[in-house]
Amino acid sequence: MVGIDIVDITRLARSIERFGNHFLDRLFTVQEIEYAQAKRRMAESLAGRFAAKEAFIKAYGAKPGWREIEVLQHDGRPYIMFKGKTYPNVSISHERLYAVAVV
Repeated sequence: MVGIDIVDITRLARSIERFGNHFLDRLFTVQEIEYAQAKRRMAESLAGRFAAKEAFIKAYGAKPGWREIEVLQHDGRPYIMFKGKTYPNVSISHERLYAVAVV
């Protein structure tokens, strides 16, 4: 199965500003947050990861908890860890206003 999702980066950035750590901790793992915080554009990085999580849910066919799906990087390539299994077929792209992901 294939899943795709697009996220408005500005909308996600506003949610981070408004709800702070509560918002981040509800959707992302510690490792995902630390990775994004090391980037120049934190909201862009998190928007891409959120899009990947949504795309994974669409491809997987069920809705697990947000933090059960972890979007990580290895050698510059994203992959998903879910229930101890690695899903390497992940593509994330950013453009000024939007982040998109395909799983």
